[in-house]
Amino acid sequence: MRTSLITKLRAIFIGSTAVLLVSTLFMGMHLMKAAVDEQKELVIRPKVDVALLTPPPPPPPPLKSANKSANESTTIDIMGLGSNLQVKYSKNPTMAIPKVESLDVPQLDLSEFQVIDTFSTSVPMLKVEHLDNVPKVISQKYIKPPKSVRKYGNNRIATKVKLIIDQTGKPYISKIIDPVYPEMIKIIKLWVQQAKFEIPKKEGKPVQAVYFYGINFNYG
Repeated sequence: MRTSLITKLRAIFIGSTAVLLVSTLFMGMHLMKAAVDEQKELVIRPKVDVALLTPPPPPPPPLKSANKSANESTTIDIMGLGSNLQVKYSKNPTMAIPKVESLDVPQLDLSEFQVIDTFSTSVPMLKVEHLDNVPKVISQKYIKPPKSVRKYGNNRIATKVKLIIDQTGKPYISKIIDPVYPEMIKIIKLWVQQAKFEIPKKEGKPVQAVYFYGINFNYG
């Protein structure tokens, strides 16, 4: 009988334990479901920064238009076109130009030219290819080169000039085309002053000639 009582108590204990475990499991599942439902209901809203715009300044007051007569005009100074030069805009536009009392004569650089004032307008001037013969040099003078040219070590300097030879065979420089070195401009002028050409002739008559001539300066 004692053994039967122990068996019954054991059965009651096991049953109570089983019921307790089932209840605990059921409550745990219920709590998990409630947590999931709560997460679903939770809405994540991103943070939005709203910048408040500064209202624009009030518009300026309207300008009062002045009543101008029909003959009144607007004057604008033009910079860079001369002193006191003005342009007037009106129904009848006019240009006000200052009076010029004196003008400065521009200074021209004549370092490469020689003034020619001995030609006669009554004597024809022709190119050398239109002459009876191309004039040759009949006399010349050796011009010593400057020391600044010797340093280049060039023993032959071939310059080119445009000459005008008058009816007596005297040459004049019209233009120095290629002096090779700037220092040679003075040497070329000295050579032309000392040189003498054959008289240019057309059909046996003396004329003036335009001659593109190469002056070769040889230095040993």
